[in-house]
Amino acid sequence: MMKHGVAFTAACWACSLAFGTGLAFGQVLQHVKTVAITSTGEGGSARPEVAATTDRVFVLYLGNIQSGNRTFSLKVYDNELQNLLTSRVLVSATTQYGAPTDIRVASDGQFLYAFYETNRPTSPTTGETYLWAAKYSLDDAFGRVAYTPTPVAQSAPMSQLPEGGEALDDPAPLVGPSSVFVVTRLKSSLSMSGQTIYRIREFSKTDLSLQSQFDLDLSSAANGRGRVTSLLHWNARIYMALATTVSDQGLNENSDDGAKSDIVLVRMMPDWTFNPQSDVRTISAEPTDVENYICGLKGDSDSLFVTYKQSAGAPPAGEHRAWIKVFDWDFNMVHGEQVRTTVWGPGGGELRPSLERMGDRIFSGQSTGASLGSGDAEVVVYQVNRSVAIPTVSQWGMIVMVFAMLAGGTLLLRCRIQPRRATD
Repeated sequence: MMKHGVAFTAACWACSLAFGTGLAFGQVLQHVKTVAITSTGEGGSARPEVAATTDRVFVLYLGNIQSGNRTFSLKVYDNELQNLLTSRVLVSATTQYGAPTDIRVASDGQFLYAFYETNRPTSPTTGETYLWAAKYSLDDAFGRVAYTPTPVAQSAPMSQLPEGGEALDDPAPLVGPSSVFVVTRLKSSLSMSGQTIYRIREFSKTDLSLQSQFDLDLSSAANGRGRVTSLLHWNARIYMALATTVSDQGLNENSDDGAKSDIVLVRMMPDWTFNPQSDVRTISAEPTDVENYICGLKGDSDSLFVTYKQSAGAPPAGEHRAWIKVFDWDFNMVHGEQVRTTVWGPGGGELRPSLERMGDRIFSGQSTGASLGSGDAEVVVYQVNRSVAIPTVSQWGMIVMVFAMLAGGTLLLRCRIQPRRATD
C-alpha cells in the first residue's frame, strides 16, 4: 500500500510539474469537410482567400481562370459552408491595367481589407503590374466602403526587376489597432548573402488614404531576398513569418522555390523595431527542403497557426505540400497537418494555401488545378480539438526523468523493507 501511495504522489507531482511549466494542449486539427468553390461551367478558380464571421463565410478567389479575362470573385456562404447565399464579380480585367493575379485579405470582424495585384502584358515576355486596395463590409451585401481609384504602386514581374525593384505579387495585409498595412518585397539575391527587405505601406482604416511608407530591413533576422510573408497583430506586438535561405547549394534565382529555406518568426514592437537576439525564432526547419509561400498567420489565446508551401525533392520527381502548423506561444510545435500534396514538376499543379480562423474552426483555401489556368478552388474545414494534453519535447524529458527517479526510488524502498530470513 505504501509503495502505491508513493507512486501516486510522484506521478501527481510529475504531472503538476509539467502543467506548471506550460504544458501545451495538443490542438489536433480534425477534418470536417472540403467544399469546392466552383464547378464545371464556371470557368475554373484558384487561390481562394477566406474571411469568416460567426454566421458567414466569405470566399474571394481568382475566377474565370480558363480564359484570359480573369476576375476576382466572391461567394458568401452560411457558417457551415452548406448554402451559397450570394456571389458576384468584384474586379474584372481592363485594357489599361490588365487582369487580376494575386489577392490577399485580412479582416477585423466588421470589415474586410483586400490588397491585390493586376498584370498587363506589354509583350509575350514582359508586363506591368499594379497594386490596389479595397475595403468591404462583412455582411451579405458585401458593399465596397473604400478603395484606391488609382494604383497604390506600379512595377513589373519579378523576372524584369532590377536589384531593389519592388515586387507587387502576393501583397501581405496586416490589420492594426487604428490602421491597416500592406507589405511587399524588394528584389535581391536568393542566396544567403541576399538582403531581406520589405516595403511597408500604412493606410487609414476609414478611407484607405496612404498614411506612411518605409522599407523594413530584416537582413539581421533572415537570409536571402524577401519572399511571400504573413503578419499578425497580437497583444500589442507585430508577428511576421518569413522564409530564410539556409544553403546556397543548387541555387535557382529564377524562382522563389530556388533556395533551401526555413521559416523564421520575427516579433516586433508597434513601431516595427525588434531585437535580433531575442525576437527572432526559427519555427520550422524541415531538413533539405524549401519552406516558402507563408500565406497565413493567425492566433488565439492558446496558439499560433501558420500555413505555407513545402517543396521537397526536386522537379520533376519532387513534391509540393500545403501545411498548417500549430505552435504554442513559446513557439513549440504542437501539431502539423498536411492539407494537400502535388507533384513538383510539369502538370503538378498550383499550390498556394491560405488560412482563416473563427473560434475553433480553421479554413484552409486551396487551389487544385494542374496549372493556374485549370481546376477549381476549394476550402478545407478543420475543427480544433483542444481536449488532449501533449507535452513538448522538454516537458516529455522532465516527465521521463521523474518517472525514472520514481522507479529507482521504489526499487530502493523495496530493498529496505524486504524482511530478513531467519538464520540458524
